[in-house]
Amino acid sequence: MTPGDGSQQHIVNAVSLRATPPAFPQLRGGEIALVGVAQARLLDERLTLPVIVRRLADVPVAAIGVVGPIDEDALEAANAADMPLVQLPNQADLRGIEREIQRLLLDPDVQLERRAAQLYSELTLHVAADDGAEGIVRLTAERTGCAVSYLNAEGEVRLQAGPRRFRAAFALVATPPLPRQEVLDLVVQAYPIGQPTQQLGYIALAASTLDRWDELAGIQAATALALELAKQQAVQAAETRIRGNVLRTILSGTITEPGSLQQQAAELGYDLQRPHLGLVIAPADASTTVSHVYEWLRRLLTRQQLAAPTLLRDETIVCFCPSDEQLTQPYRLLRALEAEVPVNAGVSTLAETAGQWLRAYDEAEQALLLGRQLFGPGNITAFSDLGVYRLLLELRNSSELQSFYLQTLGALTEHDRENGTEFLHTLEGYFAALGNLHQAADLLHIHRNTLIYRLRRIAEVSSLSLKRAEDVLALQIALKVHRVLTVTR
Repeated sequence: MTPGDGSQQHIVNAVSLRATPPAFPQLRGGEIALVGVAQARLLDERLTLPVIVRRLADVPVAAIGVVGPIDEDALEAANAADMPLVQLPNQADLRGIEREIQRLLLDPDVQLERRAAQLYSELTLHVAADDGAEGIVRLTAERTGCAVSYLNAEGEVRLQAGPRRFRAAFALVATPPLPRQEVLDLVVQAYPIGQPTQQLGYIALAASTLDRWDELAGIQAATALALELAKQQAVQAAETRIRGNVLRTILSGTITEPGSLQQQAAELGYDLQRPHLGLVIAPADASTTVSHVYEWLRRLLTRQQLAAPTLLRDETIVCFCPSDEQLTQPYRLLRALEAEVPVNAGVSTLAETAGQWLRAYDEAEQALLLGRQLFGPGNITAFSDLGVYRLLLELRNSSELQSFYLQTLGALTEHDRENGTEFLHTLEGYFAALGNLHQAADLLHIHRNTLIYRLRRIAEVSSLSLKRAEDVLALQIALKVHRVLTVTR
């Protein structure tokens, strides 16, 4: 639009240049006049665009829509008259535009709904053409003249388009975005994407003012983005299944064609010849879902440009991360992940080949389970740091270990179960305090005399003495066996 803004002009009617005199029907002022430069010269050679601008300025019309070249003389005349000139496409049908404007003026709501339906059709074409969210945001900005942004479910700006002077508002909106708010003297309207039970993000529009058309455009953009994001999720799910098949095959222990598996992995960007570290990851609290953790892990793998086979398995995430002997990359990935979401993780020892991945998975899983029991939520536990537990894990299926456990702690375990006593818990506290009665009583939140009574009863029930070094060692080992058997049953 040149040379004036014209955005605040009030249009009362639309008239197009006629093929026979008079060139225009009677004008009363406030119309948008639609002019074809070539058509005007055919009607009268003296009707150049500058002449038309000066004559229509006397009425005055609100604006002039022009098909054909706008020369310097016409611009000068429009400037002098403060008359907006709207450049129309060369193939524009002026009578058709006249009818559409008149319909809009007579019944604006119906016409706005119609325009919104047309916009939605265009937006869905972007979805079908794989132009993605970027194309939807860009087209919405073009059609509204607003700044438009796609924000993810956390309220973070992912894409934006439109006037730069409006875009700064998106960085200052509330998280999650409010339906309507004022930021930097601008109005920001946000529309949720997807269903309330599965919030996929928001589409937000920002401008000095927002009208009914902007609202309808925002709604249509949000609907189109829901389609686009659903499509992306379906593609990601299919890709995840394909990528997970490699890891699933390896962990099944039934690799029949190693060469074929290696080729399939290479096509997905995985190098099975490199050493890897097995990671088993789980949410650290009930408010975090495994899907949420998995999504963050995928983002971080992409951000760090890591090709790491990943699989959802038994409410945990299994990931084999390429690594060197210093284990730098896997721990960098885990630290970045726990900075975003609360997690527990178990880490295996280094697996030099894919043939060792099953062993590494077992190590990482046991490290996760024991770490969670020993250290509580929010811990990363390496199998190599489990000390004596590593030996006990190797022996957990041994009949000798089972026999030792039952002989040492069997009677105490049975007594706790039948009588609701806390003999095992009392022993844990006593050994944690290194046999100091005062400290053990404080740790267990009981009176010192109560602790002494329990220890006497433990000796009676178990037939073991806490004053004999061999019996103390046996009880300490048996308590660790109890933890191993508890988490691996």
